Amino acid sequence: MLLENFWPNGARIAICLTFDNMGAAFDILRYGNSNGIASEGNYALYRGAPRIMDICDTYDIKTTFFVEGWNGENNPEILQEMIGRGHVVAGHGWMHEDWSRLAPEEERKLMEQSTNTIEKATGIHPTGWRGPGGGMTSNTLSYLQEFGYQYDSSFMDDDIPYLMKLRGHSIDLVQLPFSWQLDDAMYYSHSLHTPMEPFHVLDIWKEEFDFAYEETGYYMLCCHPRFTGRTVRSRVLEKLIQYIRGFEGIWFARCDEVAGWLREQSDEMGV
Repeated sequence: MLLENFWPNGARIAICLTFDNMGAAFDILRYGNSNGIASEGNYALYRGAPRIMDICDTYDIKTTFFVEGWNGENNPEILQEMIGRGHVVAGHGWMHEDWSRLAPEEERKLMEQSTNTIEKATGIHPTGWRGPGGGMTSNTLSYLQEFGYQYDSSFMDDDIPYLMKLRGHSIDLVQLPFSWQLDDAMYYSHSLHTPMEPFHVLDIWKEEFDFAYEETGYYMLCCHPRFTGRTVRSRVLEKLIQYIRGFEGIWFARCDEVAGWLREQSDEMGV
């Protein structure tokens, strides 16, 4: 299903570059510290995210950073820099918990804490959410609605975004699905026996874009500053951007822009 002429100015495809997991929250929660080989989150904070933002500045692209609320207390300056450069900050748990295993009262508390802390740090109420690792419980959608979220990007059930209220859910959220094949952790994580050579990843992501351009009209890339923000891997991101810019009818968009456009068009069509 091609979303032909659906996007603003008749664009053929919407491209969302998204970046998850910031600072040492994940590492401290897992290992109790962010030292030694558990310091990748610090790299993301001081090198990876700034390098990614510099690349985006070069091509005037605005993106979405899904960050743990913990950063609002511990690294507010990076969240403020993201906003200052035109990006949007969305929620990604409190400290990158295993979100699917949370008890209802703990989940609600952590989502409220994360939401309020991001808002305090940036001055903007977050409207988007991606569960850590895409994790959810049976209560997550209702909590998202309670805390004023407009879109979620945790599902893997479609090739294109959709209104969740049309899929058997009573919640009024836009879903922006993602996929493992467009997630850099699947190729670069140190948990892999042999991480993939960066420019092989570029070939995969180009092929995925070619299919999306012809068949779906939607391309959601999920990267991590601790992985894609590193040296040669950051060149893969830049070369992918250069490749995509060679096509006509493209729209690089933040997640809130895509969700807002889908909601607006659905309202106009009376959906």
